[in-house]
Amino acid sequence: EIKGAFPNMFPHPQYMQESEIKHGRMAMLAWTGVWATESGLHFPGAPVADDWSTALPVWAREDPGGFGIVLTLLCIAEGEGVSHAGDNFRGMSKKVPGDMGFDWMGLSKKLPEERVNRYKIAELKNGRAAMIA
Repeated sequence: EIKGAFPNMFPHPQYMQESEIKHGRMAMLAWTGVWATESGLHFPGAPVADDWSTALPVWAREDPGGFGIVLTLLCIAEGEGVSHAGDNFRGMSKKVPGDMGFDWMGLSKKLPEERVNRYKIAELKNGRAAMIA
């Protein structure tokens, strides 16, 4: 952390770690969506676009209700993730970076710690690769 004339100007490493994990997860989901669309996979009844790069505006234009619902759910998920994180920017959060509290089956508690850590590293590496792709 840099001390001096500009306190709290630079983010804490906790914030950077949380951001890397979150954006890596989004990139992995986006890459999966592009792959699925280009492979010809579509939800039944959903609008179909010629190319993945035009799919979002086509969906918003042809099914504004469904688009609005998904957008609202994404905004709620983002807001919940940020609000429960605390102040990550200054490193005052008690939350573990990347833990969204979504282990409803308790799988991480059933696995050995070294295996959980291996999965976390794999998630980071795959997220980095997806952000580059």
